Amino acid sequence: MISREVLKVLAKKGRIEVIRALKAFPDNDFSINELARSSKVPVMTAWRAVKDLKGTGFVRTRKVGNSISVRLTEDRDRLRLLRMIPETDPQRAAAEQFSRTLGANDWLVECRLFGSIGRGEHAPGEEVDVAVVYDDAAISEPDARAAAGNAAERIRIETNISIAPLVVAKRDMTKKGGLASELRDKEVVWSR
Repeated sequence: MISREVLKVLAKKGRIEVIRALKAFPDNDFSINELARSSKVPVMTAWRAVKDLKGTGFVRTRKVGNSISVRLTEDRDRLRLLRMIPETDPQRAAAEQFSRTLGANDWLVECRLFGSIGRGEHAPGEEVDVAVVYDDAAISEPDARAAAGNAAERIRIETNISIAPLVVAKRDMTKKGGLASELRDKEVVWSR
């Protein structure tokens, strides 16, 4: 359950953007200026956001010379709480962006999340597993695989989040057992 105090902090300008930037680069320590640039908010907004987010336990800071180093918390309960708020989950957003990009192709049937992201058990920086279901009457498997790989690379360059596409033919999704039965109950993030 998200407390009212946490919701008030997250509702303030720039807080979600700062969290998104920190989650996109989980191994980085940011100065306030770097964080402001990465999250595309003014420096004072980033500074105030860090102060508020530190108070709620979402970030940790340390003094480095005359500046402050900021990093996302490693507290599992706090990270789990952030995953409950979709706008703070850059991996899910990257999966949706990847799916919309591929959706421009007529051969795409749907995209499904699976793996740790699909279960909601992921940590910042993990790659995103996306099942790409394609119409095998409209495109060959190698071409669908190449298109998915190109789209995943574009997303990685734009967001620093790795997408691991698993290309599956539509006819294979109707089979009993195996991979198809595993994927059928996974969350659909895009569908034609």
